[in-house]
Amino acid sequence: MNIDFLKEVLSLPSISSDESMVRDYILKFAEENGILSTVDHKGNVYLTKGREKMTSKEYYPCVVSHMDTVHRSHIEYIINKERLDIVEDDGKLTARHPNTDKQTGIGGDDKCGVYVCLEMFNKFDVLKGAFFVEEEIGMRGSREADDKFFENVGYAIQFDAPSDNWISEVCSGVKLFDQEFKEEITQTLNESGYTNFSNDPFTDVNQLASKYDFNCLNLGCGYYRQHTDSEYVVIEEVSNSLKAGEKLITKLGIEKYTHNKIVPKQIINETYSSYDLYGDEEELDEVSESITELVLSMDKQGYDPEEIKDEVSKYLIDNDLYV
Repeated sequence: MNIDFLKEVLSLPSISSDESMVRDYILKFAEENGILSTVDHKGNVYLTKGREKMTSKEYYPCVVSHMDTVHRSHIEYIINKERLDIVEDDGKLTARHPNTDKQTGIGGDDKCGVYVCLEMFNKFDVLKGAFFVEEEIGMRGSREADDKFFENVGYAIQFDAPSDNWISEVCSGVKLFDQEFKEEITQTLNESGYTNFSNDPFTDVNQLASKYDFNCLNLGCGYYRQHTDSEYVVIEEVSNSLKAGEKLITKLGIEKYTHNKIVPKQIINETYSSYDLYGDEEELDEVSESITELVLSMDKQGYDPEEIKDEVSKYLIDNDLYV
């Protein structure tokens, strides 16, 4: 693992709607390494490596992260093209304002993910990467993801969760992968120290799993106390995330893993007009459990009641559960 590379990425200030310094860094990285890059109308960045090695029956692994952070106090540094000061102490990284030396959020959420994704391009000859804008304000970038880019993607791995033992299985009510894919990846994840399957608030693979037919997942990548000035990054856990991603891609290869999604059943009620709802008691129990886990997870992470209410509403809408 290249710690200096990690520090360099973390030093780049970025906020929702102005991810320019991170985007420029990714584009420069792509140019220097002979990787095809494109930017869409939203400012999302897409990287493709190894196109000349692919056949029509092969599919790209795709790594995913988002370029924005919540730390609005960094806007002046973006305007002035200044970097954050990154401090290493006892295996942890924190950030300080360059002008005051006061601690500020390091933006590991999700610049740790950006770093891991870029390192993957140093390790694999065939790979795609999607780096989204405005995840922190409602996944606005991934909501307008480039459909053509994802036509030949076989599966997607995002790196955007705390710790190095976090696997998002359900994200804002959307199942990111099916049971068959879970069985395919569980042993490899367990060998890498990932055992905790979780129900979480939004991140970009929520949109990808909703829009496309391939399996997705989201892994922890070593940041803590996200969205606060005391945010920090554990170097060893970022390294563990990198190793887990490398092992997964090595195992899964360049194949398509189609997501077998649950299709809502049609219910006709004598009193109400027809509407879509999950059609048996077991599935209803699963929905109830998912909502409960979502609320508890968001509460544990410090979200306020209105944010939790909004996420539950999105869950109901995404799953056609409003009557």
